[in-house]
Amino acid sequence: MAQTHDERTTETRAKLLAAAAALFAEHGIDAVSVDTVAQEADRTSGAVYAHFGSKQGLLLALLDSYQETVRTILLAEVAVSETPRRQLAAVWDNVADASGDLAGRRSLLEHELWLRAARDGQVAAVFRMRNAEERRFSSQQLAGWASGAGAELPADPEGSAILVKALLTGLAMQRRLDPDLVTDELAIAGLSALLGLPDVIAPTGVAPASTAQTNQDEVTGAPS
Repeated sequence: MAQTHDERTTETRAKLLAAAAALFAEHGIDAVSVDTVAQEADRTSGAVYAHFGSKQGLLLALLDSYQETVRTILLAEVAVSETPRRQLAAVWDNVADASGDLAGRRSLLEHELWLRAARDGQVAAVFRMRNAEERRFSSQQLAGWASGAGAELPADPEGSAILVKALLTGLAMQRRLDPDLVTDELAIAGLSALLGLPDVIAPTGVAPASTAQTNQDEVTGAPS
């Protein structure tokens, strides 16, 4: 069955956004031209301008598409996880960088968007607005999760959402630079500790504080 005009339009837009996301993540926004995006999507440069008006319009549309995609994937992964710790693992998996996979490309794309926002006032304004929406959504989800998991948030839900985002971003950046440095176990332990999840399991080779103190008392002969 032949596609309708609306179906062709939707398909072309999706192909252009997917091509832009992959190219921007791999090469950087400034190194990619409209012509290159069109060629990667097997479309014409005119299609880019018809759908987005300019490269800047493409970038702003990509920002909207990116955040909606991340939210959809994250909710789906958390929904099928059975325990609070596995839900945190799903959150980490959604941002953890493994070279060449979807999460890794999303991580690179997000860094590219942040860099552009830091240099471009129009992109920064859109980025702040979208981040505010994401923060409100995340804080609501986090408050509900904490109540069900028996976790003690480190701040109010919005503040806790900011802290979680900062921890995840920092861990993902360190992992990209040195993959062996940030293990899944360490990341999940960090999230569990930050969010006050009961019975935090310390990563391999790192003794919990109480255990470390007990061991020290045994060495020094101090009473327990």
